[in-house]
Amino acid sequence: MKRSPSYMFALALLLFISAVTTSRAVLAQQAATPNGNAKPADVDRIIREFSAKETQFRRALNEYAFKRDAVIQVLGMGGQIAGEYHRVSQFTFDDQGNRYEKIIFFPMPSYAGITAEDIEDLSGVNPFALEAGKIDKYNFTYVGKERIDELNLYIFDVSPKVMPDPKKTKERLFMGRIWVDDQDLQIVKSRGKGVPETKENKFPNVETYREQIDGRYWFPTYSYADEDLVFGDGSVTHIRLRVKYSDFVKGHASVIIKDVEGDDKETTPNQKPTPDKKPTAPPTETDGQAPPTGVLNSRAIELPQPVYPEEAKAKHVTGTVKVAVTVDEQGNVIDAQAIEGPKELRAAAVEAAKKARFGQTRLHGALIKVYGELVYKF
Repeated sequence: MKRSPSYMFALALLLFISAVTTSRAVLAQQAATPNGNAKPADVDRIIREFSAKETQFRRALNEYAFKRDAVIQVLGMGGQIAGEYHRVSQFTFDDQGNRYEKIIFFPMPSYAGITAEDIEDLSGVNPFALEAGKIDKYNFTYVGKERIDELNLYIFDVSPKVMPDPKKTKERLFMGRIWVDDQDLQIVKSRGKGVPETKENKFPNVETYREQIDGRYWFPTYSYADEDLVFGDGSVTHIRLRVKYSDFVKGHASVIIKDVEGDDKETTPNQKPTPDKKPTAPPTETDGQAPPTGVLNSRAIELPQPVYPEEAKAKHVTGTVKVAVTVDEQGNVIDAQAIEGPKELRAAAVEAAKKARFGQTRLHGALIKVYGELVYKF
């Protein structure tokens, strides 16, 4: 029996629709994963690689002096400026190679709503989004790919696995979205805010752009926010934020970035300042002088020794492990990362470093964080 022409036409149309549907499904699958047909394991690999690049980037930034011009404004009716916080700083090095912030312009703020968290975010989640030592505290959700200018970018939504309790900790984490270059596997753009928030303390979503400096690393160069913050009592504050980063000049540093007010000596990016005073060891409090940096073993008031791992002992592994630590205002170690030494010994050194305790450190009367290293010999 011959098929009628109408049947043949219907069959051809059905096959065409099926082919189009299949093609669209394939394209949708390609758009939903990086590199077209990548599997979830490929997404995990990308996350691991850009996390490692963030660690390298932060270390590289420690070798650069730069200028930061931060302006936070509250806007009133009609968009007029009702209050302003303006702080211009040079992040540079002292004669020991330690980074510190030298404030070069800081008029009396006309906006009284700036909090300690706002200041911390200026040097934390706003420009950097993810702190390398806290990568494992985040959930990453792959969103897709996007082309911006000449860059092909992976997009990830980022959120804390556990939201910090503001009543128990001062820890700040990032919540938002990041864009990762598919070639360099470095973050080139972010949009989000620092958390946790409270009913009385809200934060805008800040969009940060990075540029390639010296042809290798992507450093933050511009951050911007313009948003209405709605507080627990129903009040609304219109906030506008603008931060520019410029004058990147490679220098020398041996410790992690810290954000403290410097002295009032004149400095330039190519000139190493000489502070009036140097830290003396081992007071539990210092006032009016540069905070301690470098190796902090002698400054600890409690320094538990690491437990020699049985596996390392069986293999006769010995050596020295250096652990980069962040000490909070109360003298507790809040972050510890092994940066040098045999891999079999690193975990034990990190666990010991987390139990170390220090005296409080003051600068110009204010309690500050201290950054440095603890050295353990096995």
